[in-house]
Amino acid sequence: MSRPTWSQTWMSVADAISQRSSDRIMKVGAIIVSEDNTRMLSVGYNGNYKGGPDERESDEPGCSGFIHAEVNALVKCDYNFSKKKHMYVTHSPCRSCAKLIINGDISKVFYRVPYRDLAGIELLKSVGIEVEQIGE
Repeated sequence: MSRPTWSQTWMSVADAISQRSSDRIMKVGAIIVSEDNTRMLSVGYNGNYKGGPDERESDEPGCSGFIHAEVNALVKCDYNFSKKKHMYVTHSPCRSCAKLIINGDISKVFYRVPYRDLAGIELLKSVGIEVEQIGE
């Protein structure tokens, strides 16, 4: 029996975290880990503000009103952590999340499903952040 790679392992954690989302249309999970795979630093999933209603504001694509999984993971991350950080996210980041990932000093982003707009991936790559798709 072969062991799963670290990337497969962390992506399965992001998949599991995504199930916490109350979004009935798109469940997204994100985790931040140390580059050396010794620590999971933060988790996030798409959802409303703390105590907010567990319902979308709109069914229009891109207008759910939910906080994105990447944002929720980033706001919970300890920025005093000195090692490089990687993010695993079930869906590729939108452009706004990509900007926050850049400011969060994430050095590499792994994702499974491409978002309908690839501008976020393009932005990450343009500033030297590695991006890798893991299956679909």
